[in-house]
Amino acid sequence: MIFTAENILMIGSILIFSSILISKTGYRFGIPTLLLFLIVGMCFGSDGLGLQFNSASDAQFIGMMALSIILFSGGMDTKYNEIKPILTPGIILSTAGVLLTTLLTGIFIFYISDWNRTNIELT
Repeated sequence: MIFTAENILMIGSILIFSSILISKTGYRFGIPTLLLFLIVGMCFGSDGLGLQFNSASDAQFIGMMALSIILFSGGMDTKYNEIKPILTPGIILSTAGVLLTTLLTGIFIFYISDWNRTNIELT
């Protein structure tokens, strides 16, 4: 299959349309929408139709665009009054989690490698 702009738009439209139809059906049966989206992705990918996609840069671009849309949609659907009670604990936990992960990773790498203080340059 030749991946022209028209073909990519058509495939994307079919994927979105089928995902919406399947998610509406799955909602009636109590099946999580994420699970249904994963199944649709597998059916249209190399596991189902056999579409081979070998471009890492294109895959990264598609993933970044999808992540941007997900974050934008989540931000637009979130109301400040809903997150106000949990804002402070969320900020504290996220900051502490990042600091703890950074420290533990740094200590682990320091002790398993042969680095010492004379080898580290902070320039």
